[in-house]
Amino acid sequence: MKRKQDTAARKRHSHEKIRSSAALLLRRDGLRGTSVRKVMAAAGFTVGGFYAHFPSKETLLQDAFSCAIQQKRRSIEKTLGDAKGTAFLEGFLRVYLAPDHRDNLEESCPYAALLSELPRASRRVRARVREDFLYGVESFVRRLGGNDPARAREKAILALCLAFGTLAMSRTLAGFPEADELLAIAASASNHWRFGK
Repeated sequence: MKRKQDTAARKRHSHEKIRSSAALLLRRDGLRGTSVRKVMAAAGFTVGGFYAHFPSKETLLQDAFSCAIQQKRRSIEKTLGDAKGTAFLEGFLRVYLAPDHRDNLEESCPYAALLSELPRASRRVRARVREDFLYGVESFVRRLGGNDPARAREKAILALCLAFGTLAMSRTLAGFPEADELLAIAASASNHWRFGK
């Protein structure tokens, strides 16, 4: 019995290492640059062990995307604590649209990192992206609170799309002064739009 438990625990540990390595490579190298060989090497395993953990590369990419977004959510939630309403929204934009988040691909948000590639991903991968996006929207709605859930959902979608698009464009302009300008303007969006209303 103990031996079976040890084997199962080792397999879970190995699975998490593969998943985390894939999440890092996905953000850094994109969908096409994340091969099974590279993921397994980064996790410290041989390619032969891959199918003991995932039935296909597509399943790995789905799981890696979810892992990456969960890691980013935990990081942002830890930073923002229990902020609610407009304070949460402003805090999210400030943290998400910071230059260090833009410049650290290995720990950044997978949405912005993969924005140009995701439309060409398989339907199953895009379905997972959709599922994670909708979960994020609902999390924002809960944090925003208020008496109008439909309006809170609009604010959540607007803030997320503003954040993803701005970060992706800022990366495109890396090395030019406009890269930081974009982040600063979008991070202060509540000064330009009435998010709080």
